[in-house]
Amino acid sequence: MTLRNKVAIVTGASRGIGKAITTQLSQQGVTVIGVYNKSIQAANELENTLNKKEKLVTLVQGEVSDRNFVQQLVKNTIQEYGAIDFLINNAGINRDSISFKMSEKDWNDVIETNFIGTYNFCSETIPYMVNEKKGHVVNMSSVTGVVGREAQTNYAASKGAIIGLTKLFSRMYASYGININTIAPGMIKTEILSSIPEQKLENFERYTSTKCLGTVEQVARAVILLISDENSYFNNTVFKLDGGFLR
Repeated sequence: MTLRNKVAIVTGASRGIGKAITTQLSQQGVTVIGVYNKSIQAANELENTLNKKEKLVTLVQGEVSDRNFVQQLVKNTIQEYGAIDFLINNAGINRDSISFKMSEKDWNDVIETNFIGTYNFCSETIPYMVNEKKGHVVNMSSVTGVVGREAQTNYAASKGAIIGLTKLFSRMYASYGININTIAPGMIKTEILSSIPEQKLENFERYTSTKCLGTVEQVARAVILLISDENSYFNNTVFKLDGGFLR
C-alpha cells in the first residue's frame, strides 16, 4: 500500500484525532492541507514537527462552517497541488446538555461546525473528484450518532446527520469511482477527556466489550484503511471503532 504523492485535506487537524490523522498521512508521504480553528500554537508545533525532513504539511486557520473559506481553500489546493485525493472531515465540537436546557447558540454552534462543516467540504470537493473519476472521503461521526446518548442532543443530531449524508453521497457518487465512508469512534483518549469526570469514563468502559478507551492512533489507522485503493470495496460504510459499545 502506498499513498505517497497523494494530496489530502484534513479538517480539525491540529489536535486530537485530527493531529494523529495528519501525522500518519504525512508519514505515508501524503501532502496534507490541514484546517484548524483556534489552536495556533498547536498548529505551528505540528507543522514544525512533521516538516523537519520534508515539507508535506500546511495548516490553515479558518471556520469549516464558512462556505466562502471552504470554497477558497479547495480552489487554492487544486491550483497549488493539482489534486485532492482524500478528504477527511474530522472537525467537530461539543456543547453537551439535555435538550430542554440547551441554548439556541449551543445547538447552532455544534450543528454548524460538525454537520454544516462536513457538508461544505463535501459539496466543494466531491465535484472535483467527479471530474477526476476518483477520490476518497471519510467523514467523522461518533458512536453517539449511531446509538444516541443522554445529554448530547445537539452532538448526536449532528453526528447522526453526518451518517445520513455519507450514505446519500456514497450512493450518488460510487459510479464515479468515489468511495465515501464514515468512522464512528467511541470514547477516544484525547485532550478533551481531561474535562470529563472519571466516573463517566469508567461507566463508558464498563459498557464496552473491550473494557477500555480507544486511541487517536487507532482512529488514524482506520482512516488509512478506508482511503487505500487496495480496500476500495469499502463504501457506504459506518466503521464503528468503539470497543464494542453495548449501550
